[in-house]
Amino acid sequence: MQPTNRTTRARRLAHAAGVLAMAAAVTVTAAPAQAAPAWGPITQVDLGVDGARANNHSVTLGVSGNGRYALFGSSATNLVPDGASLLFGLYVRDLRTGRTELVSHADDGTPLTSTGETAGISGDGRYIVFSAEANGVFNVHVRDRVTGRTRAVTNGTASGEGEGDHGSFDPAISADGRRIVFMSTRADVVPGAPVAPNTRNVYVTDRVTGATRLVSRGADGQAADGASEHPTISGDGRTVGFSSHATNLLPATDGGTAGLARPRYTTVYATSLTSGTTVVAGLTADGTPGSADPRLRLSPDGRYAAYGLSATPLPGGKSRTELFVHDLRTDRVLSIRTSANPDAICWGDASAAITADDRWIYFSGGCSDTIIRAGQARHDLYRQDLRTGRTELLSTAPDGGEQDGASLEPFVTDDGRTVLFGDNSPNLVPGGEGSDWHVYVRSPAKR
Repeated sequence: MQPTNRTTRARRLAHAAGVLAMAAAVTVTAAPAQAAPAWGPITQVDLGVDGARANNHSVTLGVSGNGRYALFGSSATNLVPDGASLLFGLYVRDLRTGRTELVSHADDGTPLTSTGETAGISGDGRYIVFSAEANGVFNVHVRDRVTGRTRAVTNGTASGEGEGDHGSFDPAISADGRRIVFMSTRADVVPGAPVAPNTRNVYVTDRVTGATRLVSRGADGQAADGASEHPTISGDGRTVGFSSHATNLLPATDGGTAGLARPRYTTVYATSLTSGTTVVAGLTADGTPGSADPRLRLSPDGRYAAYGLSATPLPGGKSRTELFVHDLRTDRVLSIRTSANPDAICWGDASAAITADDRWIYFSGGCSDTIIRAGQARHDLYRQDLRTGRTELLSTAPDGGEQDGASLEPFVTDDGRTVLFGDNSPNLVPGGEGSDWHVYVRSPAKR
């Protein structure tokens, strides 16, 4: 079965929404920050036929850099006219016209019934990259929304596979649509490349040259001695980020990263495709490698890595991660918090998004003195100015008050003027109901 599947993501969403029930020992001492007046209302994105609200849960997957197109996945069956038979589909919504389009199609136009929950969208919204299963194996595909063609990026077959070898997954795409990164359990993606059998590795394919390159390899040219996964790529296509349990990705003189991972955590890396240099992206505040959430995000220019590090559990034993940003050029590490109080207990999700000018970071998190309701530690959506530290709360109810749920997985346009995110609050938009996860967007108010 697929390594990154809907069950895994559903569990993570459920965990993030409840992590969130913090013990009453934490005292709320300050009112929450209010959303900036310049922001317009929050609107729902996963709407379908005749503007109907999605009848099942949806997840955010990306937004085009120009802010016109939103990519999301959904188990809803009412988003397109022929969606009743879909178990899970990948969709693009035109935020200008309101049209929702199913993009998880085979080249002949047939809807694909088994797709991965990780996908990517190019900067102009033309190309969508995703994984899909056929004949018992997953491969990575890219769909051109202009021509309507879907092409395979990987061509693995079920024949000759060993136990645990199931294909290629978790793709991401550069802004220009040229480079695609993905994880694969196959040993034949790059003939002759040093990979261990049945091990997850990270690759990048150049769609112009057709060349595919192994990214997760030992510093001495040998096979990585552990699994590597959750790849991401900077918008400029020059830097690849990923997580790995391997201990030989760095030269021995760099101290190595063995023994860092706890059961839920690992080490996150960044590799320059230009120089071939790999560094630990997930550093602690003192500059040493830390135990990280396996996901990370890169800024569009590849300069900054955003990630979550394991921290002392919340009261009551709930796990907690703190959000950090690592300047890969200067090695400066910045803690991202919603409170200036050093004694506040803070938490942040690794799914943070940075604008193209490296000015703003959009993230899900909170602190014990800025949460909305006493006795809870919920993930709200914020943006923070990386230069000044000014923080704004964005996930508010229509009247500017508190939402009743949690926000996760933000994606932001290059200019930072539109943010896409997932939320399970019933009071985020007028007429909202239930606690399903849906996809929303917020932009500045029209003047």
